[in-house]
Amino acid sequence: MPAAGKIVQPRHYDAFHCIGADCEDTCCAGWGVVIDRATYDRYRQCGDPELQPSFDELITINTVDQSDEDYADITLSEARCPFLSERLCSIQKKLGEEYLSDTCAIYPRILNRVGETLEQNLDLSCPEAARIVLLDPRPAELVEIANCGERFRIGRPRVPDTPNSAYDGGTYPYFLEVRGLILTILRERTYPLWKRLVMTGHLCDKLNEMACLRNDEGVPILIQGYLHGIQNQWFDDLLNKCQLRPVTQLITILELIIRRTTSGFTGRRFLDCYQDFIHGLEWTKESALEEIARRYAGAYAQYYAPFVQQNELVLEHYLVTYIYRNLFPLGRLESNRKSGIHHIENSISIQCMLMMTYYAILRTVAIGMAGRHKSAFGMDHLIKVIQSTAKEFEHSTAFPAQAIEILTRNGLKCGSSMAVLVQDL
Repeated sequence: MPAAGKIVQPRHYDAFHCIGADCEDTCCAGWGVVIDRATYDRYRQCGDPELQPSFDELITINTVDQSDEDYADITLSEARCPFLSERLCSIQKKLGEEYLSDTCAIYPRILNRVGETLEQNLDLSCPEAARIVLLDPRPAELVEIANCGERFRIGRPRVPDTPNSAYDGGTYPYFLEVRGLILTILRERTYPLWKRLVMTGHLCDKLNEMACLRNDEGVPILIQGYLHGIQNQWFDDLLNKCQLRPVTQLITILELIIRRTTSGFTGRRFLDCYQDFIHGLEWTKESALEEIARRYAGAYAQYYAPFVQQNELVLEHYLVTYIYRNLFPLGRLESNRKSGIHHIENSISIQCMLMMTYYAILRTVAIGMAGRHKSAFGMDHLIKVIQSTAKEFEHSTAFPAQAIEILTRNGLKCGSSMAVLVQDL
């Protein structure tokens, strides 16, 4: 990061501090632990009589797609980092924070680079970070801070991807303007949140078509057209044509959840939420889908909707944070490569479909949880399902490609088609 570059972050960013063993979850379970080259070299030269043999035995150099950032991996023990001891990192405890890898030292901080600007955000997959972000009553926006000089660790901040292969290494020219319009749409509270998402889906489909044609000069005109359309309610007729299909919504979300939970380690916190969802809808093998859909609609109307209508800013914060964290609507270059997006070719529409998928999953599970807890359904439940969904789905390297395959098979092939999954009941 050049000294002249800007640093921007949400106002709540510096409020985060790891609460260690007091955390109800652990970031040392369920994920691979990547070791950067500099940290690997420190481990090789450590000389600590207790830890050195473990470093030699448990850390393996990558032989495929190796880079200085992704140089080696820690061999997990039952899906946990073997250096986790009494809910604390034994490496940090014995050698100090400077011996943590970039991955462990930075998390849950998310660092992205847009031009010469470093954007800092918090990842909602961490319970403490999720509370700080989601409970902030102030607008979720990035503000410039003074460049405090050399920070402890910034790793290699991710940069935006390109919208598709038509750019062939070229830079998408209107990233900030497009992202600004999407944020404007998601903050337009004259519409319910699901309608803001549907408008975002339509916009992303239009942008995707233009990107395929390399029609970059038309993007500013499209942006102005959407701004005028929102101000003058030009989208109302389109939004009113969305057909409610609760059975389709439930079946598709359930298929997405089952694919994720049966294809790899899934943390206890999300599984707890999922069990609440199943019990809340009284979903058994003998249940008829129409009856489940009726209970689903009832849980939404009686318990979920009244609570969320009083706390909709929480879900808005989730989406805005997602936009910033993932460099939406392009996605982060390295993340897209690791997630398998390159196998189906990245696109603006696909990035939109994924965002709406994650939102639809957490919202659907939360409705079932509300049916289970009834009038006791509250903020702790909502934060738990947002945090655990972010951890289990957004951080899965296999799920994005799996999700697109499931959605396509169910006839959902673009951003606008995702209205069926996010529409309120």
